[in-house]
Amino acid sequence: MTDVPVVTAENIISIIQKAIGDHKENAAKIQELFDFEEGFQPLQRVKVYRSDIDIDVTDNVANEIVEFKVALNYGNPISFKKRGSVDGMIEAIEMWNDQYFLTDSDSSNQELARDFEICGIGNVFIDINTDYEEGDSYYTRTILNPRTSFVIYSSYYYDRRPMVGVTFRKDSDGVTHYTAFSKDFRFEIKYWIIQNPGKEDEPVWAHEDRSGEVNPLHAIPIIEYFRSYDRMGCFERQIPAMNNLNLLVSDFSNDVDQNTQVVWWANDCEFETMQVVNEDGTVTEQVKHPKSNEWLQTFTTRDGKIPKVQPLIVNYDYAGMLNNYMSQRALILQKCNVPQRNDNSGGSTGVAMSDATGWSAADIAANKEEMIISKSIRREIKVICAAIRESACPLDSPLRKIKPSDIEPSIKRQKNYELSVKTTAISNLINIGFSLEDTLDAVPLFPDPAQVIERSKEGVEAYQKTKLKQSEKSEGKEATPGSDDPIYQIENSPNIDGMNKDNGEEDEN
Repeated sequence: MTDVPVVTAENIISIIQKAIGDHKENAAKIQELFDFEEGFQPLQRVKVYRSDIDIDVTDNVANEIVEFKVALNYGNPISFKKRGSVDGMIEAIEMWNDQYFLTDSDSSNQELARDFEICGIGNVFIDINTDYEEGDSYYTRTILNPRTSFVIYSSYYYDRRPMVGVTFRKDSDGVTHYTAFSKDFRFEIKYWIIQNPGKEDEPVWAHEDRSGEVNPLHAIPIIEYFRSYDRMGCFERQIPAMNNLNLLVSDFSNDVDQNTQVVWWANDCEFETMQVVNEDGTVTEQVKHPKSNEWLQTFTTRDGKIPKVQPLIVNYDYAGMLNNYMSQRALILQKCNVPQRNDNSGGSTGVAMSDATGWSAADIAANKEEMIISKSIRREIKVICAAIRESACPLDSPLRKIKPSDIEPSIKRQKNYELSVKTTAISNLINIGFSLEDTLDAVPLFPDPAQVIERSKEGVEAYQKTKLKQSEKSEGKEATPGSDDPIYQIENSPNIDGMNKDNGEEDEN
């Protein structure tokens, strides 16, 4: 946070210096979360009994949760569609989606989603494509490492608007280079000095050539994405439960191994002795104790007692321990809104099973997350519009006419079992007269609705007109015996007046 009302060359260094301490603390926590998701989950205990058997098992539930969230929430390409009642934008939106695809958005969105699902935040950098060639996108879209990039927000303005976007790197000599973007300027900073300041009235945009130059986008090109307003990862709240789960399965594995490598307990036994020569030449007699995987021979003692030998073990309820482990694991997944992967109720399908197995809860959580990240997507749309205006895009291109208020993101979560439901819904809506645009807004099915609308709108409208004419004709015509329409079959019905008619004349009664 910063409380300055305006970012300038005079205060940019002090702003970053005050914020870098908070970022380093955040970056350390981010690294811990990445390590935890990768499987670095040390047990929270020191084994005292049988310390020679200390099995450390990691059931990496965190990775399972992250992989599911990324696959469900962002497993389909994000596209953009017309917003509201804007007319004449189909071609422009189709071009917008093509440009977005050319930035490798499909793979980069997976990288971005993985970042903010693990640590709660992710950063995107939008820039003009200064190396544009025909067939390329007019802008570039890069996913920044959240450990080396951050956004500074305002504590001066009530809306907490973003004031500075920062990314940094270290060179081979260990010197940190900061690149900072305000709404108006771009700065390169090294040794806490603004490097090679250029002319503030000359809007040139090149990597590290100059600094202090005008930001032609007039928007902060680093956009922070977050999945929740507390900036927490999808599994972060369940880390104590996961540590306990790892301890449970590790202790279970230790017990199995300890029963294999048992300690012998002997009662009323006489063991074989052996002579041991000491360093000083003396001889002592030692009892030869049994070891694991060795034969053990016992003898009845001199006073007639029967020897007894058995392994020294603790008898566990193994079935109960396994059930406890499975229930604890299922509870963690449930709290993270990850549904069950199998159906134990005999193959039931439909809404009831979706609720019972947790898929409905997963959809609700995904909808909430979608609404939160839509704020960041709208900020990104604004920056992309600015980058297109300053790029090599032709002056007469429809892309230049798009404003941030004209489009909105279309995020789809496609499930195969919903395909028949969605196609039926689309058919029903079109049959009762809904436009193709409104139908595809209500029922997300296609990766790029704009292309579907362009290719299919004419056919859908022709079908609706034909259906309307048939309906009007059917409503306006007179009843004709033998008509195929069921409402005109009264004469042929033995139950509805048909039996009371003779040669078309009504019965006197």
